[in-house]
Amino acid sequence: MKNLFRNNLFIKICLSFWVTTLFMIGAVLTVDWLTDTGPFRTPKPFMPGPPFPAYGQTLVWILEHEGRASLNAFARRIQKETGFQVSLADENGVALIDRPEQTDFKTRTGISVKVGNNGGEPWREEGRAALRVIGPTGKAYTMTVHAPLKPPPPPGENQPWGMILFRLLVVLAVSGFICYLLARYLTAPILKLGAAVRQMATGDLSVRISHALGNRKDEIARLALDFDRMAERIESLVNNKRILLRDISHELRSPLARLNVALELCRKESDTIHEKALHRIERESAKLNELIESLLILNRVESGISTTQPTIIDLAKLIQERVDDADFEAKSLNRGVKTTNMETCFTEGYEDLLCRAIDNVARNAVRYTADGTIVEVALRRCEKNGAGTGVITIRDHGQGVPEELLPCLFQAFYRVGEGRERETGGTGLGLAITEAAIRLHGGQVHAANADGGGLIVEISLPVLSKKE
Repeated sequence: MKNLFRNNLFIKICLSFWVTTLFMIGAVLTVDWLTDTGPFRTPKPFMPGPPFPAYGQTLVWILEHEGRASLNAFARRIQKETGFQVSLADENGVALIDRPEQTDFKTRTGISVKVGNNGGEPWREEGRAALRVIGPTGKAYTMTVHAPLKPPPPPGENQPWGMILFRLLVVLAVSGFICYLLARYLTAPILKLGAAVRQMATGDLSVRISHALGNRKDEIARLALDFDRMAERIESLVNNKRILLRDISHELRSPLARLNVALELCRKESDTIHEKALHRIERESAKLNELIESLLILNRVESGISTTQPTIIDLAKLIQERVDDADFEAKSLNRGVKTTNMETCFTEGYEDLLCRAIDNVARNAVRYTADGTIVEVALRRCEKNGAGTGVITIRDHGQGVPEELLPCLFQAFYRVGEGRERETGGTGLGLAITEAAIRLHGGQVHAANADGGGLIVEISLPVLSKKE
């Protein structure tokens, strides 16, 4: 999980925005709590100072002239319009307005005493106020007002913690979704650019990315344009190199053909003294022809061009034929080639290219395996992500290759040792042709040193689920 967060830009951006949002929410709630505002403040009563004497005189007048029924109706009207709860009591503290939550007799009496000692001024304490009122008939009354909260409770105030937590979860969900969209907007083009780079690394130089970004005009869009220009330049250089190799190879074939004709004429007219020199010329000419042929094949394979149509190929049969041919040649060197495991696999591709690819690796293994040893060839089928893969392994028992040089084995004209391929008659193109041919078929090839010595070359090819 730690490595996932460290290596994933999308997760970094998304979580960064989300954590920032959480901190902002926490800061706002903290400030509300410290300043006693917001949804967590403690509600406080207030006394706006209504016209108590006018209320009192009105209540007493209604009581003495219209009765308690009208008095109760007027008190309810006051509460409905202002939020104040009005009570009226006589000198003995008896409530004259009917309410189930009326202050008890002892409390009303205490208020009456306080009001009576107040010289006609309203008596106040937090949440309520009282005033002594003299009616038209000379009777004394005590009016008590219970105040509402200020401001009046808005919807959602003083809600239970469950509702508060629910609202917080909604805020977190909404903020998380917004952060996800924002992070996705920022990283989606980077993911597309990465996919294009990987596609280009497999040899597809025609890939372009700027058109997939829509109308973006930001730094990422400019990066995509730079990538397209780079890809276009590389594609042009590679194509020019292929054309140059093709043209040079074709141009060299004509003088070589004439050289071979001249060589045969010289043999007919020369004596045995010059036979050795003529034989050497013939051998070097054959090497040059082989090199030209390999260059043409490599150029054709890298261009994705084959002289044949793709067909269904029995890999086991093809490999067995290559092994038999290689074993026949290896016996003259006191070496051998054999199969250790052959599972049924069918693939679709170009048989001539696959024959040359496997043949190059097998002959290379025969060339470098130790005297008296056997080159082992195996074919097994495995399933990866629901797709079938045929894995071909070819192992020799030679000295192997230094670990740091293994990635370079499939480069054209690369030689592990100084003059190694020249001494053994190789052109330095065999494994490069193998890698290009396998890549053309959607497969992969890599080499590794085997335990106990020797080199293992593993070729992976997509295979069909059944013979078609």
